Amino acid sequence: MSKKLDWKICWITGATGGIGREIALLLAKRGVKVAATARSKDQLADLAKQNSAISAFPADVTDAKALGGVAQQIEKQLGPIDLVIPSAGVYAPFNVAELDLKSIHRTNAVNIDGVVNTIAAALPFMLARHKGQIAIMGSLFGYTGLPESGSYGASKAYMINLAEGLELDLAPKGIAVSLINPGFVNTALNADYDRPKYFIMKPTKAARRIVEGLDKGGFEVAFPGRVAIFFKTIRVLPKRLMFWILRTAFARD
Repeated sequence: MSKKLDWKICWITGATGGIGREIALLLAKRGVKVAATARSKDQLADLAKQNSAISAFPADVTDAKALGGVAQQIEKQLGPIDLVIPSAGVYAPFNVAELDLKSIHRTNAVNIDGVVNTIAAALPFMLARHKGQIAIMGSLFGYTGLPESGSYGASKAYMINLAEGLELDLAPKGIAVSLINPGFVNTALNADYDRPKYFIMKPTKAARRIVEGLDKGGFEVAFPGRVAIFFKTIRVLPKRLMFWILRTAFARD
């Protein structure tokens, strides 16, 4: 992928880690001005040093008021936001023997509220222009439950449903909605998941797949293909068979 992309300004949250960082770097390399948001000012500064097209806008995605201010700053300093990618996310093991409510609530706050807060901050500007694109970071693991992934998987199921609903509401208003559903990517986010990780992908490759997919248009960017087919297929199987397959496929060695 060497052609210049059509977006001029992209706002990415969770921009200092994993997939978000690689997307930011790739978009900047392709001529897009990137507004990068994360909590750490130091990490954002390091990211901005990698490419002059990246500008730092620190904020906590769980703070809706702060994100609203960031969106206003971006529009004023850089220009109209063409693409917004709410990429901030966390994972915590889900242990039914000893539920960690603090971790569960934190997962919901970042993975659900953080995404909604980001969209709510950017959407008024896009609605006023009848133009823009929202690319929601879901996961293939939002299609079905997985062992020890109750809160994370549920948050990604929320993203899938949210993206589908927003597509129905926003397409008539000129705003495109995309759903990004990666499989396992080798990042710090899923380091604590100690079950089998099939067809795990490097963050740089995942970022390329995402940017290429978004650039082509269409609603969903799902990869790797074999993992996407697996989860979408077992979802429609009889539940008893689905649960047996999942228990077998994700059993510890």
